[in-house]
Amino acid sequence: MSHTGTTRHHGGQQRPVMFARLVDPAIGIPVKPENPPPALRRVQPSETRAIAECFISARTSANLLVTAAYQQLEMQTDRQFTALTDPRGPYRITVVGTREATPYANAAELIVSVLTSRTLEVTGSDADRGHPLLSGEVGGAYYRFRAVHDLIGHVATGYGFDADGEYSAWLVQDRLFAGLARWAAATELHGEISALWITRQFAEHKAVLLDRQLLIRSLGSPVTGLCDDSGA
Repeated sequence: MSHTGTTRHHGGQQRPVMFARLVDPAIGIPVKPENPPPALRRVQPSETRAIAECFISARTSANLLVTAAYQQLEMQTDRQFTALTDPRGPYRITVVGTREATPYANAAELIVSVLTSRTLEVTGSDADRGHPLLSGEVGGAYYRFRAVHDLIGHVATGYGFDADGEYSAWLVQDRLFAGLARWAAATELHGEISALWITRQFAEHKAVLLDRQLLIRSLGSPVTGLCDDSGA
């Protein structure tokens, strides 16, 4: 049976993660959550501001480390996207493109729509803001990244689009990435979103790797392997 990703445990080893809420009920497989997502976590305003300022002041870079991190993010996201949309897998979700900048009014509408129709609408980033390293056309790398975030970060968890919901979604998704991909994912899922909550405006997409110590503090516990290209 396909899974959406892996989670670290016992010194960096990886094991499959199943998101029971996303399993297609039509296939008749009774599933109990193996790793239920943690309770909603409250993000500290001072932390949000520090991360936001770090993101806002950073400039897109094309250096080898940044490029490698985003390449790993794209590859690992693609594996998750494939598992979520595989017509023979446990989830069998269809993802379709839309020109609507905000296809869902809120997280509740997103969750109900996906679980009812087994279809997710995703806006290509070329419809609003292009990403420097992740192609934004329908079916492109950023489109797939958005789809995985909506499905795992919100539909699978029930988290909202507010600051606490997005912070909690990042904490869940962080477990599914390894190596440099975790660093790039933190920029996208915590850095850019923090900038949104501080400025109340959508920030331009950037290809940057934020300060590691800030990110480690944001995770709320000691973390082995954050921003480590060893894959731990």
